[in-house]
Amino acid sequence: MDAAASLVGRDAEVRLAARLLASGPVTLVGAAGSGKTRIAIAVVSSFPGPVHFVDLSTMDDPDVAGFLLDALGVTRRPDLDAFGTLVETLDAGLLVLDNCEHAAAAVGALAGRLLAARPDLRVLATSRQPLGLAAETVLAVPPLDPDTALRLFATRMFERTGRALPPEHTAAAAAICAALDGLPLAIELAAARAALLSVPEVRRLLADRFRVLADAKAPGPSHHRTLRAALDWSYHLLSADKQTLLRQLAVFQGGWSAAAVGVLPGYRPELLEALAERSLLTSSPGRGRMLQTVTAYAAARLAEAPGEHDAATAAHAAFFLDLAERAAAGIRGPEQRTWLRTLTLEQDNLRAALATLAARPGGTEDADLRLATAMAPFQHFIGGYSQGRDWLAAALARRPGAPAPARAAAASAAATLAMLACDYGAAYALAHQALPFAAARGPLLTLLGGVERERARYPQSRAYLEEARELYRASGDAWGEGRATQLAGATAWLSGDLDGADGLLAASLAAFRDLADAESAASSLTHLGAVAHYRGDQVAARAALEDALSGFTELAFPEGVAWAQELLARVDLAEGRLPAAAERLRASLSLHRRVGDRWRTASVLESFAECRRRLGDPAHAAALLGAADVVRREISAPTPLCERPGRSATESGLRCALPSADFAGAYRFGMRTALDGVLAVTGAAALTPATS
Repeated sequence: MDAAASLVGRDAEVRLAARLLASGPVTLVGAAGSGKTRIAIAVVSSFPGPVHFVDLSTMDDPDVAGFLLDALGVTRRPDLDAFGTLVETLDAGLLVLDNCEHAAAAVGALAGRLLAARPDLRVLATSRQPLGLAAETVLAVPPLDPDTALRLFATRMFERTGRALPPEHTAAAAAICAALDGLPLAIELAAARAALLSVPEVRRLLADRFRVLADAKAPGPSHHRTLRAALDWSYHLLSADKQTLLRQLAVFQGGWSAAAVGVLPGYRPELLEALAERSLLTSSPGRGRMLQTVTAYAAARLAEAPGEHDAATAAHAAFFLDLAERAAAGIRGPEQRTWLRTLTLEQDNLRAALATLAARPGGTEDADLRLATAMAPFQHFIGGYSQGRDWLAAALARRPGAPAPARAAAASAAATLAMLACDYGAAYALAHQALPFAAARGPLLTLLGGVERERARYPQSRAYLEEARELYRASGDAWGEGRATQLAGATAWLSGDLDGADGLLAASLAAFRDLADAESAASSLTHLGAVAHYRGDQVAARAALEDALSGFTELAFPEGVAWAQELLARVDLAEGRLPAAAERLRASLSLHRRVGDRWRTASVLESFAECRRRLGDPAHAAALLGAADVVRREISAPTPLCERPGRSATESGLRCALPSADFAGAYRFGMRTALDGVLAVTGAAALTPATS
């Protein structure tokens, strides 16, 4: 009964199991280490009648009735067979059959006969799969939720040491519980180790979880003493073909789709269903997965079979390379939302596939180059500029002899991400490196037009983009022409040519709506909103920008959301909505910094300076201008031409509001202080460091 007294976080399951027993047999089903036996013991502690508890984990005899008699210490009657003796022995109490999974069918058959002979008998079983009884209620025992898992860890540590979990170790303990999938057995073993070592040390050692999480002195069956033994028990109950599929499923990270799992050499639908029935898999509509602990176990088993490991990882990598390349081709069309959802869901698998392809020897291989290149558009959507650049740079370094088209495509993708990260020198160099070998020059010319635009070199930008438009038009590439037209419109309004921008952007919007590219259409609307704002038509600007913001939000596109919010803040400033402008600017700044867009970060800081000036905080405003100028100097990009009058007006207003020394001090503070520090201060506080 001590186990029941120390049960943590399973009150609902205990009450439900006890209530369900009144109407028929109940089987507690769950993964290895999920705490099924503990729940059964807790149910026993509150049962009003006699209880017969039998652990079947050591049973290897098909005579289940005979095993139960022996376990209960009952001598067989000479006038009855084993089953008859068992019927006469059991009363109107509770029969608990623990650890039935290795003989589920036989135990289920016996339990059915017993219930037919003894209708007043109650049967509670624990198993990793249902027993198959006609009237059986299967009660799933899921892992613990994060809060309960942490409470269990802290409780077991206290029981071992008499000391509470130190507050500074709470985060590490929570990470341990998450890594162990909330499985009570694993958490209890981890708490036992933490009592001897430390919580951070146990977290560090979890890379070798099966060696670390063992307790040979623990009571109960051997498969409750170590995490490895608990999973060995489940594994050895599987047929060889099910073991093979379980091992191969370890190549997936974060789960699998029905299409993906079908490429495994050992896959058959009925085998997957059998593993799910045995609580080794979990599933949701259209997707399956294994707990991290089961995945780690299966991976260790797969490593013991090198040939099988290589075949499974190769099939996995080939599937996700194909998926990424199909996504790159389709992400700019009517299936945009579908592809974004798919790639978001499969990010862990795509990283694993890249690691597999990167490990292939030979400088002429190009599969890893192709995958890193195909993922670049998605990295743009999610703001993963740094990760995408790292993948491409490493692949280019690994494959110096790869085919020229593959290297050119990778360099072009790297250039795009470099530009988005405001590394204009690298973007320019990579684009020119790729130009001689590129299958199509249009994308690289479009990219160079964007680089020159952000460096405020407007004539060069227009020249690159016009050449790109002509190439796209000649080749019949409607999307490419729409993109180059859109960026030419952006160059136009940023350089002050609002009339020219209007026509170009309207044409790009129409093209992208025809192509059902929601993101590009929203981008054209953003540019059109900017044109309306600088023309003084704030009503039209707000309508276009709110429409664009809605589109970006639906796509979860952080770069677009940040830019639309920034321009809406400028509209708010124009209409005197200062609190609303400040709120939008903070949100925009946070997103721009998260994705690494320093070009727009500087513009937001300048708008924020104007907002703070008009809110009566000139010292803070001057500091924000200093911070903006630091960013612009670092990326070698001046204030866009259309924004310069506003920037000059802000600075002039601040110089009128502050004595020269105070303005200079606040400005220097903004230049010399980390941006978080600049954003945190207001008023005279901004001047303090400048005088020290």
